[in-house]
Amino acid sequence: MEKLKKPPLERKWYYCPYCHTKIVVYDNTAKAKGLYIKCRTCKKEIEIRI
Repeated sequence: MEKLKKPPLERKWYYCPYCHTKIVVYDNTAKAKGLYIKCRTCKKEIEIRI
């Protein structure tokens, strides 16, 4: 039996496009579409697309 190789995880920050505040951490296996988050700093609603 062969072991399955896992993809290397790379964690990154998603930044607010308006005020450039760190919003959420994601890794390279994440997929998101239609996810809306309100920025804590500038109070604008942002759609996360990964």
